[in-house]
Amino acid sequence: MKTLSLLQPWASLVVTGRKKIETRRWTTAYRGPLLIHASMGRKGALIAAAPPVSGYIPEFDRLPFGAVIGKAMLTDIISFTAEDFLDEQIGSLTLEEKAFGEYAPGRYGWVLEDAVQFSCPVPARGAILLWDFPEENLHPADRALL
Repeated sequence: MKTLSLLQPWASLVVTGRKKIETRRWTTAYRGPLLIHASMGRKGALIAAAPPVSGYIPEFDRLPFGAVIGKAMLTDIISFTAEDFLDEQIGSLTLEEKAFGEYAPGRYGWVLEDAVQFSCPVPARGAILLWDFPEENLHPADRALL
C-alpha cells in the first residue's frame, strides 16, 4: 500500500485528524488510501513544544518513531501558486492548520481525509517520496480499517 513518511509531530497530527493538509515541495498523481509512517527524525521536537502543537502533543518523546502509525485518504493536491488559493482558501483554514504547514508559493497541499490512528504501530524503515508497505505486515485489527 502507498505510504508517506512524515516527521513527528506531523505524522501524529495527521492520523489523529488534526492536520488535514500536508504541505510538500512535490506532488504526485496518486490519489487514494495512504499509510502514514512516522520517521525516526526528531527535528520536530521544538515545534511540538510550542503552541498550538503542544496542545495536541503533550509528550513528544512518547510519540512512535520509525513505524507505520495510521492511514488517511489522499483526495486532492492543491498547488499553492494560484493567487486565488492563497487569498480565499488560506483565509478559511483554522489557525492550527495554518501553523501545521508551510503554505508558500511553489508548494503543494495534500488534502487528507478519513484519518485513522492504528492501535499497534508497526516498525518500518521509511523512504523519500511515496513508497510501498505490505498490508499483511499490519496488525489484523488495523488491517480491517483499510
